[in-house]
Amino acid sequence: MKLPKSKAVDIIHSTSGDSYLYNVSLDFRRINTASFLPKKSPIVGSRLQTGFYEVGTSTVGSPISPGEVVLVKKVDVSPELPAFRSRPNRVNFMLQLNYSTGSNATIVAPVQYLQIKNPITFSKLPSSINLYRDRSEAWLAFNVGVDLMK
Repeated sequence: MKLPKSKAVDIIHSTSGDSYLYNVSLDFRRINTASFLPKKSPIVGSRLQTGFYEVGTSTVGSPISPGEVVLVKKVDVSPELPAFRSRPNRVNFMLQLNYSTGSNATIVAPVQYLQIKNPITFSKLPSSINLYRDRSEAWLAFNVGVDLMK
C-alpha cells in the first residue's frame, strides 16, 4: 500500500533524507473478555484513568526481541467499555516513514508490523513464547510506503 505524499501532515527534511508523517487510525474489536485487567497506571490527561493498552510498531515483520517494537501510543481502556464483541475501538496515532535522499529515494527501515498489547497479559505469558504477535492482543503485518508522485 502506498500513501500519497500530498496527504502527509508533515515532511521533515534532513541531509540523510525525508521523513513523511501521517495521521493514521486503527480499529480493533475485542472478541473475548480480558484475562487480566489493563495495567493500573493512568495516562496523564485521560478521562477514564482505568488502565491502558500499548500500540507499537516495528520495522521487523515478526519481532521477537525487546527493542524491536517501538511504543507509539498508550491507549486508555476500560474493561467495561466497550463490551467484547460490540463496537470497535479506534486508536489514532502518528506513522513516520523515512526515505533516503536523491532521485532514486527508497524507503529506509519501513514499518512492517503493528501490535496492540495489554502489558499485564504480555508479561504473564512465558518468555518461551518468543513471537511478540503470540503475546499481543492483536497484530498486523503489512507493507506501506509513500507514493512520491501523488
